[in-house]
Amino acid sequence: MKTNSKKAGPTLSVTLPMEVGFYDVDSYRIVWHGNYPKYFEIARCKLLSKIGFTYADMEETGYFYPVVDLHTKYIRPLRFEQQFEITAELKEWEHKLVIDYLIVDVATRDVVTKGQTTQFAVKMPEEITQFDAPKQLLDSVDAAFKALADEKPEEQGDA
Repeated sequence: MKTNSKKAGPTLSVTLPMEVGFYDVDSYRIVWHGNYPKYFEIARCKLLSKIGFTYADMEETGYFYPVVDLHTKYIRPLRFEQQFEITAELKEWEHKLVIDYLIVDVATRDVVTKGQTTQFAVKMPEEITQFDAPKQLLDSVDAAFKALADEKPEEQGDA
């Protein structure tokens, strides 16, 4: 998965602990494949919050950021009541938002699922796709990286 070559060093990411609920499983007690994008969305919202540019902030600046591409690699199934962690990591942001996802079983540390989403900024209400990220997003990402760099090494855990 492509990384942004302009940024070296710390990454903007979040890792969330989760548990598979009964409402997410099929009759075999395995997570239905269509629920993985929901897990991605939960992690993506936390990452955007850490960046300081939530969906509400996007809308206030006059842009929507629809998902235009979604990739999911199912490696192992998640099962009812299984404990897992999902990590969302910002990979690109200058022309589009690209976020990588990694789902790991807490007990075994096995990788369960990998994924990636791509989002473009769309100027509203005109519905004009932007091919460069709006200044507000770039400023928020820069500020998040600065805050990360200003943290002491022992404080640089995930939110």
